[in-house]
Amino acid sequence: MTYTLLKKASLATLTALALTATLPSTSAMASDKVADSFVVKSTTDGRIKLGVKAYKQGNYEKTVRMTRAALNTSLSPKRAAIAHSNLCAAYAKLDLLDEARQACVTALELRPNYAPAEANKASLTIRLAQK
Repeated sequence: MTYTLLKKASLATLTALALTATLPSTSAMASDKVADSFVVKSTTDGRIKLGVKAYKQGNYEKTVRMTRAALNTSLSPKRAAIAHSNLCAAYAKLDLLDEARQACVTALELRPNYAPAEANKASLTIRLAQK
């Protein structure tokens, strides 16, 4: 692991720890706050837009379907990173944590330092620590 990757992983872990430290550990608020902390972003791609709309409506299965359909087209690396980051959030909501982790990794490989993917990775780290 290179120094840059180690630094990114450390920052994501520190962010996750900071978020959990600010939440009351014995309340339902802690798990609700984590569940709401995933980030989805839209682009000009119609399928990604529909996936974001479905996510905001709580239809995470449709989010996955629409986002995967977008990924089956020829997206730029920037848009593909957005799609993978959105998949990370949707998979996490569906409690498919391995798939969510892989989607975050792919998003960050395509677009290093992409803030929404970093935020989703931190939220996922919290979710994994709670299990």
